[in-house]
Parts: sequence; structure tokens; C-alpha cells
Amino acid sequence: MVASARDSRQFTIAHYVSLSGFGGVEQQFAAFVERASRRVDLRQAVVVASSTIHPHHQAILDLAEAGIHDEKRVAGFKLGHRPKILRQARYRWIARRVAPDVALLWNRLGQQARVLDALGPRRCLYWEHGSAWLAGEQQSKAATLARLPAVICNSVAARRMLEIHWQYQGSIRVCLNGMRAGVDRQRARCLPVDRPLRLGTVSRLVPIKATVLALHALAVLIELGANVTLAIAGDGPLRKELMQWSTHLGIDEQVRFHGVVKDMPAFYNDIDLLLHPALREPFGVAAAEAMAAGCPVICSAVDGLPEVVVHGETGLCVPATGDLARYRELGGHTDGLPPVVYDPLTDTVRPPQICEPAALADAVITMQNEPSRYERMSTAGIARVAERFDFEQHVDAVLSAAREYAATGTLT
Repeated sequence: MVASARDSRQFTIAHYVSLSGFGGVEQQFAAFVERASRRVDLRQAVVVASSTIHPHHQAILDLAEAGIHDEKRVAGFKLGHRPKILRQARYRWIARRVAPDVALLWNRLGQQARVLDALGPRRCLYWEHGSAWLAGEQQSKAATLARLPAVICNSVAARRMLEIHWQYQGSIRVCLNGMRAGVDRQRARCLPVDRPLRLGTVSRLVPIKATVLALHALAVLIELGANVTLAIAGDGPLRKELMQWSTHLGIDEQVRFHGVVKDMPAFYNDIDLLLHPALREPFGVAAAEAMAAGCPVICSAVDGLPEVVVHGETGLCVPATGDLARYRELGGHTDGLPPVVYDPLTDTVRPPQICEPAALADAVITMQNEPSRYERMSTAGIARVAERFDFEQHVDAVLSAAREYAATGTLT
């Protein structure tokens, strides 16, 4: 794409982002660019930091009127890592070509030094979406944060991770994530009386999401005589193993693995409660999506989840009390987990812990035994998402932060 002539009245943002996948951050990026493109006083450029681009992103990239630039390729030829000076020259050329008022650095904290070198820290605004939790690149992350005057975060939990764990001293603006898509439900729900209670989980099937805990919780409920089923939306490397656990626990008839679900509104409308026992969750988009559909949430009280799910009002937040040895005992994998997570109950960081299946099952029973409370939670969840997680408001908040930072070099 050829960059259009620049209107001096327009504010220019350059998105530095990896687009090889189509996970949560990439989907957030796509939705943000699409909504932001409707602002007539804004120009957007995209600087692709990945070697490949997922095909789902192509239509969104066409909205970047200030140009699309590939950091690692020139005229279709891939630049090697050596000599290093070639890639550095490419980074500087892109910086001069785009000349953004602000560069938004999407996550990947440990890999942003090259952008700071090319543009200077004063024009770089890092956007934390969960990278601060991940293991690895500790020195490069700390060095990058030391150079950044300001950052924006998608939750208070992300802000506290930077402040407590990373000792970040710059200014921070929290811009809560918004709901990327609407959900076709406006009325509150009632508990079913003539069919099983339908539980659901929504996530990639990876260790950090702890789907195996939902299977164990279901087994506890069935043992207690509850009429309940579990629908699992999502795919990932643990799918086969989780199916084996379902068989081992004797709950095959009550569990359905849906794989990747294209119609998520229909999925949320078909379940009564979302179970989300994640070990780490900087924000909790799935919880917000369920609430928007009038579906109360039972989740772990970790990281940003209690910012989305108000305990006792829109769902129940279950304290995580089991250690990782207990997680392994229940079939969980601990390789690659973050070294620490944020505990909002104590405002501290600590090693990851799990919700005990019995505690999750107890939360389900509590909800099932109080139909009027369930209905109030359904109503409150719909209202909370509409009030707090509107995507247009989210875009406005981020653009406001970017403009303030461009003008002052800080965020108040």
C-alpha cells in the first residue's frame, strides 16, 4: 500500500505489532484498527514485526492509510539477522517514512528495544496486554521499561504487575479492554428447571487456562448428584489429553468438546454458567463476553478477572489456594507457566496457584440453589459490560492517551 498524502491536521499512529497468529492480542489489534479508522482526524500505519501475516488480517491492513511496512523484508526479500546493520537501517528508514506522532508498541515487551532505538523513547508508547507475566527475556524487558516514559495497560492488574514485579517508575494509564463484538441478548436469564445445568469453558486448551480443573469440578458435581453438563469451546495442544481425562473421570457423556467455535454468541446463549479457572488472566475477555450474553461467571480470583467479574454481583470469584504440585496431581502441566501472577485480594505478586475443583463445584451449587440471585447476576452482567467495556469508549480512551503522550511526554 502507498501511504496517502498527510493532512497536517491528522494525528498519525504507527502500530508495531506481530501478526503471525490470530490470538487475543491480534484480534484486539484488528478490532482497534477497524474502529479507529472511522476517526477522520487519525491516520494509522502498521509496522509488521512478524515474518508472516495471518490471512485473517489482510482486510484490516487495507485500512492503514498511512502505509503497511514489513520490518524484515525489502522488496520481497527477507533481511537476515547478520549483518545486524541492515535490519537497523530498515528500522530507521521505516521510522522516517512513517514519522508517527506516537508509535503504539503492542505487547512483546522484551522485543521493543529496536523501535526505541529507531524512533527514540519519546515517541514510543508501550501497550501492555500480558507480556509482563511471561517467563524469559527478563533483562531485555527490564531494560526496555527503564527507557519508556509511559505505558498503557489493559487492566489494573497489568499496571500493578509493572509496578510491583518490574518496579516500573514511569507513568501508567489504564485503558480497560472493550468488547470486540456485540452479543445478541439483552434480557436477563433464569436458571433452567426442565433440563441439565449447562456449564461452559472458553479458551485455548493450554496449561495456563486450566481446563482440566473444570473437568474435575464437573466430576465432583456429578458425584454429588447434580444434573449438569460441560461444553468446551476452543482448541489447542491439550485437547487429546483433556478428552482422555474426561474418560478417566467417567464424565464422557456429560462433556462435549466443540473445538474452535465460529458463532460465539450462540455458544454463550446456550450455556448457563461460564467456568473460567485460569491461572493467569491479565483481563478476561471471555468473562466479559459471557456477561454481555447474560451468562454469570465463576472464575479464579486472579489478575484482572475480578475487575471484569464483580464477586457476588455478576458472578463468583473463587480464591486460588492449591499449589502447582496439586495442579500436576490433577493432570495440569506446569512447564512454561509465568513465574508470578497478581493477587488482587492482597495486592501482591505470587507464584501461580489453582482453584480447587471442590471450590469451583461449590460455587456452581451456590448459584444453582439461588435462582433469584442468578437472575440478578445475569441482569447486572449485561449492564456492567455495556457501561464499562464498550469498545468505542475503549478506542477513545487509548487515542486520548496517545494524544496526551504526544503533547506532553507523560500520562497524568
